[in-house]
Amino acid sequence: MKIVVCVKQVPEVSELGFDPGTRRLKRAGVPLQINPFDRRAVLEAIRLREDIGGSVAIVSMGPPQAADALRECLSLGVDRAVHLSDRAFAGADTLATSRALARAIDRLGFDLVLAGRFTIDSETGQVGPEVAALLSVPLVGGVRRLTVEPRHEGVAASWLARAECERDDGFAEVECATPMVMTCTDRWKTRVPLVMPDEAAALQHPLEVWTAADLGGSSDDYGEPGSPTWVADLQPVASRRRNARVVASDSYDAAVDAVVAELAAMRADGERVGRGRSLAHRAATSPDGAVWVLAELAPDGRLRPVTAELLGAADELAEQLHLGVAAFLVAPDLGPRTKAPDVAALAAELGALGADVLLAPCGNGVSDEATARVLEAAIARHRPRIVLAPATGLGREVVPRVAARLGLGLTGDAIGVELDGEGRLRQLKPAFGGQLVAPILSKTSPELVTVRPGVLDAAHATPGRPAARVAVLPEGPADAARVRTIGFTSELGDGPSLDDARVVVCVGWGMGKDSVPLASDLAAALGGVVGATRRVCDGSWLPRQLQIGISGRSVAPDFYLALGVRGSFNHVVGMSRSGRVVAVNRDENAEVFAAADLGIVGDARGFVEALLARIRAS
Repeated sequence: MKIVVCVKQVPEVSELGFDPGTRRLKRAGVPLQINPFDRRAVLEAIRLREDIGGSVAIVSMGPPQAADALRECLSLGVDRAVHLSDRAFAGADTLATSRALARAIDRLGFDLVLAGRFTIDSETGQVGPEVAALLSVPLVGGVRRLTVEPRHEGVAASWLARAECERDDGFAEVECATPMVMTCTDRWKTRVPLVMPDEAAALQHPLEVWTAADLGGSSDDYGEPGSPTWVADLQPVASRRRNARVVASDSYDAAVDAVVAELAAMRADGERVGRGRSLAHRAATSPDGAVWVLAELAPDGRLRPVTAELLGAADELAEQLHLGVAAFLVAPDLGPRTKAPDVAALAAELGALGADVLLAPCGNGVSDEATARVLEAAIARHRPRIVLAPATGLGREVVPRVAARLGLGLTGDAIGVELDGEGRLRQLKPAFGGQLVAPILSKTSPELVTVRPGVLDAAHATPGRPAARVAVLPEGPADAARVRTIGFTSELGDGPSLDDARVVVCVGWGMGKDSVPLASDLAAALGGVVGATRRVCDGSWLPRQLQIGISGRSVAPDFYLALGVRGSFNHVVGMSRSGRVVAVNRDENAEVFAAADLGIVGDARGFVEALLARIRAS
């Protein structure tokens, strides 16, 4: 098997600084590393080669210093390393980067392409899906377990991969024949070889350097000329935390009093639904030229809460642009558990939330690729002005494929959208672990953006507003379902989700495994949801889908209670947009206190018991 792995060298984002005078990042002295997701992909490729034979090639695009990451890969025992290094590549956005990588991969030849699902400096997850689209091969995203075996059909030989893939609500078991692109989580459950760097191995297979001329095509395909998006500015994210400390007494009375006061202040601010947006745009009857929203269904068939948030933003934009609003229905692929959505009921619900038209795909199933093909055709036909999509697992894998095939700019994981003075869409994108916000503009139309759940005001449902007019879209091509979902297992129960929870109680390692049920009781008493740190999920104390942080979910509740959470940079990124943050930790020097409004030094379990007693007594 010929395996190609895409690797990116990234800075240690927690070490980055920002110079407000020059409005540039301070990179001097910041250590560089292989993106952790990509490192896992490299090790998995080596494991596959050991098990089934073949070769492993690495490809990376970057400045001269990126050669260090490639040499490290060679020292781990990969067979070939290609460095895409040319001034023509400078200033590339995700699409221009994906175009260069895809052409290099095509030149190398491949059965399987592995790439990290995210990079820790940008977190968009766009390159893997875009490379798959440009190579015209299937994408299997978010893989955490993989087996590969030979497959023979007639005279053609290929490989059949079976994978376990992380989804927002559980995991799916899928199978697909090569060639394909897979994006890797950083927590493979398969055996990964213990590989020690070997400098002699690096010398045995010297680094290859390819330029834009080696890849072919026009010079306008690469770098800044080939990039449909551009960064208008860099803005530091100011901390909103008071950074106060409360040292709890043995009885926790003072700590509980302080937290009760915080909860009372939160409730005095009003319910989240009360801070939503009333509809104001003028209704339309056609999706042509409108503002579109991808309305995503959860596995239970209900609309995800982020849909109302996107419709609120769409209403505001449509009002300013004098346009209508259309919703494009997106459903998860649950394999045998997939059920046809109740389009009439959804049309009524979406109409009340501001959608004038509901675009409902039909035909050959709901695979991600089928959805992407139908969306691509619909955009080409109706030419919307703006497309807003959720930054969910499904949204992050469907929309980049559409952007790549249509040559459109895409901003991933935005935390806000607004129009500038020229009527262009400013897409506010957090970068470098949330330390900066970059307003991004697009040179192409429609402007595509995925938005993090929980960061926008939701649209108010307007009783009596007409149901959205249903427009059934033609089915996609028959070959759009090469990735077959065998089964889906939900790992989350009913009730509120992290996406729309007003209160989140986060369990850290310091809480202790035996205290997890206690944290769940507290979350229920507060009308909230339990979340977790990565280490807690790695220990199987709570499902992976509850992980908060750079490799998990981003949350924006009104009240965030961190119990025994150390406060690593990777975790804080995922909760930084919370309203009030209270942290409880035995260590008075724990990093989490720097990200909290109220810090309580003490035992997390003892504090939870005291707070629960107060709640039950009152």
